[in-house]
Amino acid sequence: MGNPDFPSDIIPEILSRLPVKSLCRFRCVSKSWLSLIADPDFVKRHLNKAIESEDIFNQRRRLIFTGELHRSLFSLDLDEFLNHNDAIDNYLDKDYDNLIINIDDNDDVAATELDYVFNELPNNWAFLVFHSNGLLLCQLYYWDLYLVNPATRKSKKLPQIPDVGEAYYFDLFGFGFDHSSGDYKVVMLSYLEGGIMFSVYTLKTGSWRMIQTRYPYKCDLMKHGILLNGGLHWLLDRVGVEHRSSVIISFDLADENVQEIPLPLASIDAKDYIVGAYRDSLCITHYADGVTLNEFWIMKEYGVRESWTKVRISIPYSVLRHSGFWKKSLDLLVFRDRLVLCNSNGERFRNLSISGLPKVNEVGVYLESLVSPYN
Repeated sequence: MGNPDFPSDIIPEILSRLPVKSLCRFRCVSKSWLSLIADPDFVKRHLNKAIESEDIFNQRRRLIFTGELHRSLFSLDLDEFLNHNDAIDNYLDKDYDNLIINIDDNDDVAATELDYVFNELPNNWAFLVFHSNGLLLCQLYYWDLYLVNPATRKSKKLPQIPDVGEAYYFDLFGFGFDHSSGDYKVVMLSYLEGGIMFSVYTLKTGSWRMIQTRYPYKCDLMKHGILLNGGLHWLLDRVGVEHRSSVIISFDLADENVQEIPLPLASIDAKDYIVGAYRDSLCITHYADGVTLNEFWIMKEYGVRESWTKVRISIPYSVLRHSGFWKKSLDLLVFRDRLVLCNSNGERFRNLSISGLPKVNEVGVYLESLVSPYN
C-alpha cells in the first residue's frame, strides 16, 4: 500500500475485482491490506463491482439450495459449470421438438456443502433460506434465525422474534436490502385471528420492532416473502369479504407500508398458487397436488394489471418455481423437487442433476461478498 510507484487508488481498484476467497487470504499480507479489506467503503465498492459488471456478477454468483430433508445447505457455481458445458447451451438454444434430456451421469454437477452453518446447532434443519446483497437469512429448526455470509463463513444469530401477545397461527418471513437507508431488513408477517401484523429487524439497530397496524388478510400456505422492486410480496386472502378473494400484497422495505397488487384473474385462489419472481418480474405459478397445468402468469410491468401475460410451457406441472438463476435465454426452474434448465420460449428442457442429491427443496441465488452479518 505504501509503494510510491502506484497511485493511491490503484490497489483498492484491483482488489475490488477479486473473489472473496482471495481477499480473505490477502488480509494476511499486511496490516494496511487487512484494514482496507475490512473497511465498509471497500466492502461496498467490492459489492458494487458485481452489480455494475456482468462478468464479475457471473463470477461471484452462486446457486444455493437445501436437500430434500432440509438437513444440509449446498452451494453451486452454476455459471462455471455452464461455461464448461457448451453442449447444454447449444442444445437449449436450438428450436427442435420438445424434449427433456437428462444430463449424462458423468456430467453431474458437484455442489459444496456449507456445513459450517450448522456448527453451533448440530443435527439441525434449515427450513428456509433467503438471500439479498451477499447475505443469507436461514431459518433453522425451533425458529432460530441466522444471518450468514457463506463466502466469509461468518454468521450471526438474531434476537428472539417478538411475541405478538395474542392468539396467532404462524409466522412468515422475508429478507431484503433497503436501498433508501442502506440497511438490511428481516420482516416477519404474523398471521393472527382476524388479520396480519408485521415486525421488522434491522441490521444497523440489531433489534426487532413491531408495526402497530393490523391488515385484513389471511394465509393458507406457509410461503414466505418474495423480494422484488424494493418490496416483499405475498399471495394472501382478504378477510371481511363476502366471497373468497385473493390478492398479492407488497410490503415496501423503505416506507414499511402495504399495498395491493391485482391478480390477472379473480379465479386465482391463494391456496393453490404462489407468487414468485421470474427474472425481474412478478409471476404466479400453480402450487398444489392433483392438478397439472402447462402455463403460468408473468407481470411484465410492475403493478399494472393489464400487463399480466400468460406463458405456456411444454411440460405439465403441479408445483413450479423459478430458482432465481437465469443467463441469456436460459432459466433454471424448480419442478417440485428437481432442477430443470429451459430456454426462454419454454420449449426445450434439460434436467440438472446434483451429485448425491436426487431432490432439492429451498433454492435461491446469492452473490459472494464481504458484507458482514454484524451491524
